[in-house]
Amino acid sequence: MNKNLFFTLLLLVFVPAPVLFTSCNSCSDHHAGDIDKLPGVYRGEATIVLSDHVKAMVPPEAKGMIPEGPIPCGIEITADSNGTLALKLVNFTMPVRGITVDPASATATSSGDAFSLKGSGNVNVGTRKMSYSHEGKVQHDSLNLNATVSIIPFVVEPKIVFKGKKNR
Repeated sequence: MNKNLFFTLLLLVFVPAPVLFTSCNSCSDHHAGDIDKLPGVYRGEATIVLSDHVKAMVPPEAKGMIPEGPIPCGIEITADSNGTLALKLVNFTMPVRGITVDPASATATSSGDAFSLKGSGNVNVGTRKMSYSHEGKVQHDSLNLNATVSIIPFVVEPKIVFKGKKNR
């Protein structure tokens, strides 16, 4: 009798346990199922933020290549059939030839009427690749995005701040 009771209790405890662990991926981080509102072109401006020690490293002949103020540009967000997002620069010319920016991948999470974006991409300078990470928020057709380019990790990491509105 005790064996039967013991095995019954084991079944009642251990059979539902996997369901509890797999039923909710993360209660505080809801993956966005409806990302249909996100794709489109967001027009605005980007600002390059350099720390003082990085500005001091820039040679005098290169100072004109780094824009001081906001740069008009756009970011196009596209989604594939799997719900994977891609972010791509549009209507922007690099100040130096040979620099290209690959479309960045992104994941979206939702909280209320806002979507949080997070992802990474690459900047190509000739044959050299530098990675960057980005995170931002889309709310009411406005995109606020912060990107960090790792030139020398933890030492030279310029930040780019983009603010724009979706074209209708």
